[in-house]
Amino acid sequence: MSYPSIITQPGAAQRNVQPIIDELSKLIEPNTKSQILEFGSGDYTHLQAFARRWEKVQWWGTVRDEAEQGSASSRLLDHHVLLPNLNGPRVLDIEIQDDWIPFCTAVKFGTAGPFTGFIMINLIHCCPVDAPENIFKHISPINPSITPRTIDVNNGWVAAYGPWLNDNGSYKSEADEKFDKEYIKSKSPLLGLRTIKSISEIALKWGFVEESRKELPKGNVFVVWRVKGGQ
Repeated sequence: MSYPSIITQPGAAQRNVQPIIDELSKLIEPNTKSQILEFGSGDYTHLQAFARRWEKVQWWGTVRDEAEQGSASSRLLDHHVLLPNLNGPRVLDIEIQDDWIPFCTAVKFGTAGPFTGFIMINLIHCCPVDAPENIFKHISPINPSITPRTIDVNNGWVAAYGPWLNDNGSYKSEADEKFDKEYIKSKSPLLGLRTIKSISEIALKWGFVEESRKELPKGNVFVVWRVKGGQ
């Protein structure tokens, strides 16, 4: 399914990185080695900050295509970013089944993962409505076709940050409505704000339960789903 890539509005990543770090601090054990992957990593602004904050965590990022991969890699070189715990961007379009094969193969052969956590920052409203399920399906702790597991089945979590609709489908604010209709949907009618409830229903289908919601600045919400039955 064809849809445009949405570029983060200027300055947004710099403004929201600290609130996101504050919430991730509740999930990440600072003195424990682990691996965490961000879907839709853009220019790696967030991952740079995360890698500096948690040096014992191996951080991974994905981008949609080779053009975005080249752009992110060039930015890291231009800014002289060379961190031992920050891995370069991998191409993974969440809508393309073949793109998931290298991801699962890397876990199978031990070159990446299994992952303690997965992060989605301003991603869900920027992809078609069926795309989030493709993510949960491929990181599922119960999907029989995913072996070995890509997520820690005991402590694994998924976190998403961004703007959302209320659970009844209404907008939280006039600003959200304007953003959705005039910016996101103007790019493609396939895109748009979702309800947390709808994503939690998808997550549950694939073995995750909604654990928490935290209201953050500018009407954004940080949501956490945990492996069902995990700690």
